[in-house]
Amino acid sequence: MKSTGRKVFSAVFAAAVILLFAAEVPTQALPFTTVYITRPGRFYHRRGCIALRHGAIAISVSNAKEQGFQPCRRCAPPTW
Repeated sequence: MKSTGRKVFSAVFAAAVILLFAAEVPTQALPFTTVYITRPGRFYHRRGCIALRHGAIAISVSNAKEQGFQPCRRCAPPTW
């Protein structure tokens, strides 16, 4: 009986921790969120930004920042 109670408590505690952290970090801000760059550009963008009208290359936010791209001021992509 004690073992079952501990397992239930552990499961509930683990679920609460996951929900707590999920609530603090919005999905849009995760480092692997896809943003878009252009070949000659210096900025990364959200899908649908006017700056992408001539084509785009999908990339993660973290990779875009590592390569020196800055967030677009028009579409305000995640800056994580």
